[in-house]
Amino acid sequence: MQEESGGYELAYQEARRGLDDQERVVSEMRARAGALIAAAAITTSFFGAQAIGDDGVSAAAWLASLCFIGVGFCVLAVLWPRRDWEFDLNPQRFIATYLEPEEGEPLELWLIHRDLALHMGASADKNRRQLRVLMIAFRAGAILIILEVIGWVAALIDAT
Repeated sequence: MQEESGGYELAYQEARRGLDDQERVVSEMRARAGALIAAAAITTSFFGAQAIGDDGVSAAAWLASLCFIGVGFCVLAVLWPRRDWEFDLNPQRFIATYLEPEEGEPLELWLIHRDLALHMGASADKNRRQLRVLMIAFRAGAILIILEVIGWVAALIDAT
């Protein structure tokens, strides 16, 4: 049984590391989203003031403004707090299930490692689907900021 217990402990450690990595990716994605909206705001304030003249607002300026709004929605999708992330285990459920069983002796440590690794693997799968949505929103925001810059440059050329 010693060999099995070592394998389950390794599975537990790898599952824990996987959840920690996912949590780090979410934090980094949110920091990048903050930088993305800051870049979009600076671009809009700098180019927008120069591109919008006495002649009114050109189609390119409207496109750039709509792209800025789109970037805002994409960033909001990344930053919006979600309650369904699963990075940590619920201590109350852990204690009730593993340390205070209703019948018999407490589970052996290797069984706890096995069950926790399975639970964390399921959590990682659920988080992976949500991470995919965040990545799509962030990539859409990055594309929109490029289109925004192109729109403002076109509006500047049109204004001169």
